[in-house]
Amino acid sequence: PVAVARPAPAPAPRPAAPVAPPARKPMPVPNAVVRPFPRSGARTCCWPIGEPGTPDFRFCTGDAMTGKPYCPEHAAVAYVKVRDRREDAA
Repeated sequence: PVAVARPAPAPAPRPAAPVAPPARKPMPVPNAVVRPFPRSGARTCCWPIGEPGTPDFRFCTGDAMTGKPYCPEHAAVAYVKVRDRREDAA
């Protein structure tokens, strides 16, 4: 028998390179409320008043207590003893 030359098989197709997902648009960053700190070293209360993002939003400007970020009135609301909270839950 006569040997017939056969063409070499075609190489297997290469897999396509992975396609990167489309770039996402960055999330918008809300405008920060910036309030100047007094240069005298006095600290003011950081209690938020109003709805953030609205023109009326601001922070309390009372004198903050030593070692706390709030004035005495807002500290009384912010720092509640655990026992007091349990009595309110009933």
